[in-house]
Amino acid sequence: MKNKFTRCTLVVATASLLAAFPASAVNSFFHTGDLILTIQQFGSTNTVYADIGNPATAFRGAAAGASDGVNNINFLDLSSTLNTAFPGGWANSTELYVGLAACWSGGTTGSQLQDGDPKRTLYVSSARNVLGTVGTSNSALWDLSGSSSTDMTSAAGAIISQNDVFNNLYNAQVAISPTSDSQIDDNQPLVHPTGGVTSQGTAFGVFGGGVQQAGTASALGTFGPAGSVEFALDLNRILAKTNAAGQVGGNLQNASYEGTVTIGTNGMVSFVAVPEPSSVALLGLAAGGLVLRRRRSA
Repeated sequence: MKNKFTRCTLVVATASLLAAFPASAVNSFFHTGDLILTIQQFGSTNTVYADIGNPATAFRGAAAGASDGVNNINFLDLSSTLNTAFPGGWANSTELYVGLAACWSGGTTGSQLQDGDPKRTLYVSSARNVLGTVGTSNSALWDLSGSSSTDMTSAAGAIISQNDVFNNLYNAQVAISPTSDSQIDDNQPLVHPTGGVTSQGTAFGVFGGGVQQAGTASALGTFGPAGSVEFALDLNRILAKTNAAGQVGGNLQNASYEGTVTIGTNGMVSFVAVPEPSSVALLGLAAGGLVLRRRRSA
């Protein structure tokens, strides 16, 4: 079994953001429930954690699935980190996997809120393998309506456990974490079935097929203000309860689309929000559109 929290003295460092930090300390860049971008590569002994902010205040906006989010373009540079962690051309690797996950509390009792989110509110990604229309989802958003309350609790706990490694072992916004410490590969396993095709297994015990997007041999294309991108992930918000007084509403266990997080061909991370109706008209895009949903695999 991996030793998750007893490594001490020095941690793997990358770029100027990373620094040695004792395992007993808490990451000053991390706040409970932050959205963590995770990156792994089949066969690699490295994984990457990147804290990209509070999902409720930085990405969701004032209401779930609403049009009041704000674009945030090129707000984090991962180029040197990716080159260090995954040498040999990360942008052309079909075995690199990128995902998003956040949960502020796995508790099942009480009606406490954090920024309008009740306990066990899950933020996870859904792969946008074809870019589609800017500002609308182009992935099968998660539908966990067939899941039990226990499944939601287990998923919340797994996300928190994965992200707590980053909180407890590092003092950085971005960290290269060896698989001996990281829980990314544990909670989001990669499998290599007969035939040599790499794929992701079930993530966090609930998301069949995983929440990460696999890399491609070339760029996906150009995605609005984010420019040329290698990865594009639709951000899903999933509620475990809808009866907490004052919470930002939504459908029980059925995801809302909160915008798209991208990694550009230059290694820059961007967020493209659900556009305001006026912005949609200005860009000549059709408002609304079909939202696909997928059910958890058995």
